[in-house]
Amino acid sequence: MKFKGKVSGWFYAIIIGVSVLLIPIIVVSAFVDTNVVVLVINLVVLIVVELFCIPIAFHNYVELQNEALLIEFGFIKKKIPYSDIVALSITNNPCSSLGASFDRIEIKCKSKANIIISVIKKEQFFNEIKKYNSNITII
Repeated sequence: MKFKGKVSGWFYAIIIGVSVLLIPIIVVSAFVDTNVVVLVINLVVLIVVELFCIPIAFHNYVELQNEALLIEFGFIKKKIPYSDIVALSITNNPCSSLGASFDRIEIKCKSKANIIISVIKKEQFFNEIKKYNSNITII
């Protein structure tokens, strides 16, 4: 079963904001101020941010597979065996994570670092994951 990742408005604002700020600077750099270094730096920043963020907005989900939880977040792909998951808890932790929203779920694992995700249907996700490992604690 797949659960679509939650993407908040602030994440879309980053994607649009970077473009709105950098495209005029790039145009001015190319036609008015011929400083090639400024042009290249701004182009690189624009391309890197957009190439990283846009796939996250459209390729962002969690899938409950037979043996493991699969997390797809843009170009990042992680699998966590259900047997490794100890607990799930709701968090608003702003730390770097695999969630494009501050409405998040922290996955506490036995042998790996904790992972933070964000899904649209949290309650349904909690109910479904318990079917794969009834020992998981929901906090």
